[in-house]
Amino acid sequence: MDAINRKNMNIYDSSVLLAFISGVMWALAYPPFPLGFLAFFMLVFLWRALENVHSGFQAVKIGYLWGLVGSLGTLWWISLPTLPGMIALVLFLPLYSALYAWIHYLVAHKHPRLAIVLSPIFLVAVEFLRSWGKLGFPWMNLSYTMTGYPVLIQFADIFGAFGVSLWVAMINSCIYFLLAKPFKREFFVSAIVLLSLVFGSYRYGVYRMNRNIEGRDLRIALLQGNIDPYEKWSPKMRHMNAKIYSDMIRSVGSEIDLCILPETATACYHRRKVSMFLPLVDAVKETGVPTLMGTLDFDDNNHSRYFNSAILVMPDGSYKQEYSKIQLVPFAEYIPLQDNFTFIRRLSFGGGHFESGDKYTVFKFNDAKFSVLICYESAFGWLGRRFRDKGAQFLVNITNDGWFGRTTGPYQHAMFNVMRAIENRVWIARCANTGISMFVDPYGRIIRQTKLFERTVLISDIHLTNVITIYDRIGDVIGWGSFFITPFLLLLFRK
Repeated sequence: MDAINRKNMNIYDSSVLLAFISGVMWALAYPPFPLGFLAFFMLVFLWRALENVHSGFQAVKIGYLWGLVGSLGTLWWISLPTLPGMIALVLFLPLYSALYAWIHYLVAHKHPRLAIVLSPIFLVAVEFLRSWGKLGFPWMNLSYTMTGYPVLIQFADIFGAFGVSLWVAMINSCIYFLLAKPFKREFFVSAIVLLSLVFGSYRYGVYRMNRNIEGRDLRIALLQGNIDPYEKWSPKMRHMNAKIYSDMIRSVGSEIDLCILPETATACYHRRKVSMFLPLVDAVKETGVPTLMGTLDFDDNNHSRYFNSAILVMPDGSYKQEYSKIQLVPFAEYIPLQDNFTFIRRLSFGGGHFESGDKYTVFKFNDAKFSVLICYESAFGWLGRRFRDKGAQFLVNITNDGWFGRTTGPYQHAMFNVMRAIENRVWIARCANTGISMFVDPYGRIIRQTKLFERTVLISDIHLTNVITIYDRIGDVIGWGSFFITPFLLLLFRK
């Protein structure tokens, strides 16, 4: 009996090691590392780990470990501005990984081969769940490991980011059978499917990237102020902040169609601290160039409700068009469930306490229309699609990644825009306080970009596009479909 127990322990230990390796591969597959191809193998290691478990509880533990290693390896940099927030997030996100491992186990312990075939659907279902609602956090979705290979993910204009996740997971399934069943029937079928997946996506990518998308030109200036976010809010620096951006606005002159400042560039509630805001307005009036500014705002009817917002200041000094961030960062900009549980409201995670906006604003100027994704809203495909459906001809992403220093965080954050550009076939102008500011074309190619921690102005011509993609029309059918079909698959095959 002791020998059997020791053998079982050794097998379980090997599962722990495989799950750990898979989690490390997951983290390394994201930018800035040029290792996105690891995503094609990471699930193979996890599935091998789950082959050795003997109960649903063991599967949950393996899945949680996998998610914990992946989350910590990917999101550790959140600890710089908020260590408690990072800990809370890194402990929370693996619950979804544990759920996925449990679902996989329910089928695998009865139908091991079938589980590998169906598991990509289960994975996308859990990703979709993790991306949904106020707790939504799609940062670690599998699709974003592929942003370094834009030619392979052009089909996102049909199936969206969840379609890319499904594609990556299906490649894992093929590789699993190639390794597990060499030169048997499954081997040859998997080889054919694998070649079809890779070659098909590549051919479609080449086809799409060779087709021009026409549109009226627009010249945009991104103003990267490079202001230390930890000093930005001091009284002295807030006035200096206004001077820096006022001078930068004047420096671009009047040959620009639109100036863009980063998230919270005003460093104040612009309707309260007028003395800090007016220098920026005066600069806009002098140049005559419409200027988008990140700012803070509050509810007219309830001054205790605060918003992370963006306003468009027009050449006459008016700023009637405004957007307030809808998708807030859990544990950083708001505390989940604080309205349901009083004790949570008293906890401090080191972040802000903002409210979600409720208007999908399309800014208009000089016959051009655009919408704004503030900070990590760029990670949500549905939001970019909603703005596109409302008439936005290009998208803007404003952010302040200075909190995260010279870590992997700013690089990961920037690359979400590659997926949004492809899904909607739009140009994206991204303005970040400390970088990375950049222009992304409708094919996900980065045309121009800045370095981290430099004060600079980045100027480029973009095109206004009115193309409506299949993804714009059908939305996240892959995500919704996987989410709803998974329970039926479990009922069919768990016994």
